[in-house]
Amino acid sequence: MISHEPGSRAGAVLSDRRLLSSLSLLFLLTLVASLAACGRVPGQFEILQNQAPQPPCMITTDPSVYNGEGRLDLSLVSAGAESAYLMFPLVVNNLPAAMAGGPDGNEIDVHSFAVDIGPSKQGYLPPGVQMLFDTLNQMPNSADYSLLHYSLPWAVTISSGGGKAATIVDAFPVQLAQRVLATGDVGISSTSMVVNIRVRVFGTTNTQDMESDPFDFPVAVCNGCLVNNVLPCPYTSAPTFGGNACNIAQDEPVDCCSLNGALVCPAIVSTAQ
Repeated sequence: MISHEPGSRAGAVLSDRRLLSSLSLLFLLTLVASLAACGRVPGQFEILQNQAPQPPCMITTDPSVYNGEGRLDLSLVSAGAESAYLMFPLVVNNLPAAMAGGPDGNEIDVHSFAVDIGPSKQGYLPPGVQMLFDTLNQMPNSADYSLLHYSLPWAVTISSGGGKAATIVDAFPVQLAQRVLATGDVGISSTSMVVNIRVRVFGTTNTQDMESDPFDFPVAVCNGCLVNNVLPCPYTSAPTFGGNACNIAQDEPVDCCSLNGALVCPAIVSTAQ
């Protein structure tokens, strides 16, 4: 698993303002140098936004098509799903462009993402979910800990000078969704719970390792908020709301139908003329 960034430390309070100023400058210079050494210079390599998929689950690099926040409906997460929630990071390489006709020594070969799931400043975690997260965070290097903190492989080459890549990331594991639902603390309201999903991307140039700026994305988590109409299966005409093209459990409302007591989403439509 990719190691996480160290937390900040509070410095000692000094009475001599000149000394404090000198030490502050030295600290800033040291910080910039250390970030450069580990491949993290703010603005050089970044996740610009979370793209909004277009039918039929097409992810583009068009910067005008994005989601500013997400919604995850636990009631729609299937045990066999690829992910409870998918993110679509638009990754940008802002390193200086190559000279015309010359080799691109600043292109970045992406090799992995790191995902960290936790509380969001834009909402709260219900008590049962907070207890679950606290428990998972107490067991570093365990399979349970990796439900909240994990890395994922990816391969793409991004040219310098503003080159972009559309990507897909498992941003909320199915097992985590099942355990959150089992707490019984998440209601139908989209304000029941909000998590922050922090994503970073890692790669290399010809000369250095690269780490992107962290990208924080709020996701509201609910139990039933995306389910619109529920009628007996099958529908006689196409449903109004078909759900998200990439993952039925996220972001968009969906019409469902009931079949022998089971919820089918999106709804089955009759083929009879």
